[in-house]
Amino acid sequence: MKTVYKMLLGALLGFLGAYCLLAAEFEMTLLDVAFEATLVISGLTILLIIYCFSGISRMKKRVSLSVSGDEEDELEAKQYRTFTDLTLANTVSTIFTIVAIGIAIVTEQPLWLILVNAALFIVTVISSYISISVLKLVYPNRNLPSLSDKDYSKKLLAISDEGEKHVMLGGLFHTYQMMNILLTSAMFILIVYSLGANHSQLFSIMVIGVVLIILNANYVLKIRNR
Repeated sequence: MKTVYKMLLGALLGFLGAYCLLAAEFEMTLLDVAFEATLVISGLTILLIIYCFSGISRMKKRVSLSVSGDEEDELEAKQYRTFTDLTLANTVSTIFTIVAIGIAIVTEQPLWLILVNAALFIVTVISSYISISVLKLVYPNRNLPSLSDKDYSKKLLAISDEGEKHVMLGGLFHTYQMMNILLTSAMFILIVYSLGANHSQLFSIMVIGVVLIILNANYVLKIRNR
């Protein structure tokens, strides 16, 4: 029932957002700013990549530090925060590169712009692998799975203690709730955008709808069969 409420909230937010766009007679022409938008996204991606490699360097330097007692706990907490920040930065930068490549291809931007973002995509993937390898240096006594392992999630969950599992569960559940709100809002915004801008987003709306159904069905069936 809470999921239904969350989706209704998402629908309300989407409707209000769409209404505001209509009230302002909003009309977006991405083609006019596609080149500039791609450059901005590429620039943000480069900044995130620099941040990631800087964080990796900091984590490596801390591994060689000799500490004990409270300092050891403080260092471990600092390493964990840095790693989570790196994970987020890597994820966002990877998404940015995909968006930039998509805009560049759809709006027929210069080939070099597509190739630059393709190269940035590869760098973000490399950065993710390096982050995991550094984490293994931070926790040498833990049998952390490889990022390329097909059962990575299961193995990571298996080696986590109860406290870590509780933290992950809380984060995943809040993410699940937020997902319902945002995707439902996105559907309503796309519907109104299609009407206001005369650019049909029917396929996108259908894809989001299918994704919502699959994710919610998967979640309900998982907890139902426990």
